[in-house]
Amino acid sequence: MPAKSRAQQRLMGAAEHGAQFPMARKVASTMTKRQMHDFASGPMTGKPAHMGRQAALASHPNASRLGKFLHAKRVK
Repeated sequence: MPAKSRAQQRLMGAAEHGAQFPMARKVASTMTKRQMHDFASGPMTGKPAHMGRQAALASHPNASRLGKFLHAKRVK
C-alpha cells in the first residue's frame, strides 16, 4: 500500500532505515520491514505534502462505519 503523502513516505523511509526519533521508533515497532518498504517506495510526484485529518479518514476503507470518530472533539 503506497503512502498517501510525502510526509508519510519520508517517515516510512526513515523508520525502515532505523531512524531513532520517537515517531520512527513507534512505526518500526508496529510494522514489518516489508510494510514500511511498501509505504516508502514509489514516486513522490503528485502527492500532497501532508494529508489533512478529514482527508485521511475519508480515504479509509471503513469511513462510513467510523461515525462519531470522524468528528471526535479533542480534549486538552
